[in-house]
Amino acid sequence: MMELTSEMYLFLITSILGSAGSLLPFLMQLILRTVGKESQAERLLRQEILKLKQQLQTISMVDQFASYAKVQRKINALSQQYKDKAMERSVGEQRVRMVLGGTLRTIVGLLCVWLIWEHRSDPVVSLPTNLVWPFGPILALPSCEVGQISVMIWLAVVRTVCNKVNTALTSPRTTPQRATPIFNPPPVSPTAVPVAPPLD
Repeated sequence: MMELTSEMYLFLITSILGSAGSLLPFLMQLILRTVGKESQAERLLRQEILKLKQQLQTISMVDQFASYAKVQRKINALSQQYKDKAMERSVGEQRVRMVLGGTLRTIVGLLCVWLIWEHRSDPVVSLPTNLVWPFGPILALPSCEVGQISVMIWLAVVRTVCNKVNTALTSPRTTPQRATPIFNPPPVSPTAVPVAPPLD
């Protein structure tokens, strides 16, 4: 079994933290699906509304107008209660999204800063100098040697690649439009037929 060296361990940790920014939205969706589920009270209201609507279909509006209006008023009242509860749940989801999202981003940011400072001289990857020429000094920032990729640079690379991939996967695909011809020939007008002058 292969043991993880310190460089491989640092590579894994840096890659995970670098991709965390792109993975947070998916994690938030999973959490909100669990937190923002329809409550038992909402479910009961929705079932009651469905029963009343089925009952309303069996009542003649012309012959039993009083009963019809009574059931309709009850449906309207329950529907308003359901909308109010759904609105409260939506507001709660937004609050959880803001608080939890801000907290997770802060934690990831602080971990990245700590990782960069703590391992500012430790390379994530070591390569021959000829493979990184002429970008060796840039990839080694701030305190690594030429031929080494620092934690700070690798975090930036992983984050950039993950953002590009995330944008490519989530952006809507547009259908290619037909190219308009550069030269449009003028419409051909019908040939004018000469009219003979009237005979006197």
